[in-house]
Amino acid sequence: MSLTVETGAGVASAASYAAVATADTYWTERAHNALAAAWAAAATGNKEGALREATDYLDASFGQYYRGKRAGRVQGLEWPRSDALDDSDVPLTGLPSELVKATCELAARALSGPLAEDQDRGGRVKRERVEGAIEVEYMDGAPSEKSFGVVAKMLAPILNGAQPGSAAPSWEWR
Repeated sequence: MSLTVETGAGVASAASYAAVATADTYWTERAHNALAAAWAAAATGNKEGALREATDYLDASFGQYYRGKRAGRVQGLEWPRSDALDDSDVPLTGLPSELVKATCELAARALSGPLAEDQDRGGRVKRERVEGAIEVEYMDGAPSEKSFGVVAKMLAPILNGAQPGSAAPSWEWR
């Protein structure tokens, strides 16, 4: 099944914010990164699946924090948006490059495993101990899921500032 990519026009059947060719270029330009080799070695079908997973992860994890509101009811993904402005009040039209880059970043990671895994008991381990081995105890309230710091930083310019962990929550409507 071919990958339908969002163009910024609100494509109803869109399943990704980036095309395989776009991700290929992104990772070719970052050949120093170990993820680039994994991306280059993957089959096209696996790349398409990883781009779908990355897009789903972005919309599920950050969608409620994107600036503005969905541009249309029938569009397949959370972008494009209407009434979305950057910090300089410039409209965020079409498909922001930050979103495309974040999709490429996550897609390479998705090749090696799920971006969000099921957690036993919700991942809220208080203490784990094996006699004679390393002991791990998580802080109260520690997140149980993987965290992709580079992606959150990439998306910061298109987020409204209300997301958990935001350095300075913005209460201004964006």
